[in-house]
Amino acid sequence: MTGYLVVLETRTEHLTDARLDALMEALLDVERGDSQISDPDVAARIAEGTADIQMLVEADDPAEAATKALCAVRTAIHATGDATPGWETAHGVMRIAPSDASDRLFVTA
Repeated sequence: MTGYLVVLETRTEHLTDARLDALMEALLDVERGDSQISDPDVAARIAEGTADIQMLVEADDPAEAATKALCAVRTAIHATGDATPGWETAHGVMRIAPSDASDRLFVTA
């Protein structure tokens, strides 16, 4: 298995500090229950309604890492009492890179 840094950028309505705190706590709960997930983090631009959620995922390939991360984030969102209908396709962008080359995530071509 390889470690992958996965960053999910999403847009949501009604973003607040309290919702972000609850999401971070839920992500930490997911991390505690899954040895393949580590170092979750959340950064947000509340006025814009955007949040970046990142984590390290141990997986056999980038597709598995993406699936695992998406499931982890969705689980955390549901644990806070929020819903996610259509969210991963309508409002999100995901970036994935091997954790030892994660600087490639933010390089422009």
